[in-house]
Amino acid sequence: MVISDTWPRCGRVTLKPFTETLTEEEWRRFYECFRDPEIAEWNGSRPLKMPVWLFKRVVMGEVARGDRLGFGILDEKGEWLGTVELYELSRNEATLGILIGAKDRWGQGYGTDAVRAVLAYAFTKMGLHKVKLRTYRHNLRAQRAFEKAGFRFVSSPPPPLRFNFGFTPKPEFVPMEITKEQWEGVA
Repeated sequence: MVISDTWPRCGRVTLKPFTETLTEEEWRRFYECFRDPEIAEWNGSRPLKMPVWLFKRVVMGEVARGDRLGFGILDEKGEWLGTVELYELSRNEATLGILIGAKDRWGQGYGTDAVRAVLAYAFTKMGLHKVKLRTYRHNLRAQRAFEKAGFRFVSSPPPPLRFNFGFTPKPEFVPMEITKEQWEGVA
């Protein structure tokens, strides 16, 4: 695996731009992330049903549109862990999305490293002034990772979850953001 010195990196991760040619193994692991029911639930979607050739076409179509910037997250050995992207791009801000598909790596800091790497890229290379995100209220692990990377809750932190007597509530989103100035104070 050849890793470019120009790709964003932080801690144990390197971000491989989707504009680079992904290997067949990277495409397979990328595709499998979106087919996994547990990951789909955390991502607020359903498991992917389309064939891999169509998945590749959709992803590359999104890359070609130019309104989002995606990266594969590679660990210290160059193995695919998931994806991080900046979408809803404007001149000054973007929305961040991240998915760690390697479930055996959850809770080990790879997500925080990937978020820090993409923030450094967003603020230093792209010249953005703010990065925002939305995560599920019940996704406390993600909220902790985002806080470690410097994100702040847009309003107050979400209240603790309460017992709901078996009723499934509609998922609530928690907005978070970080400005370039806040990032400079953390970085």
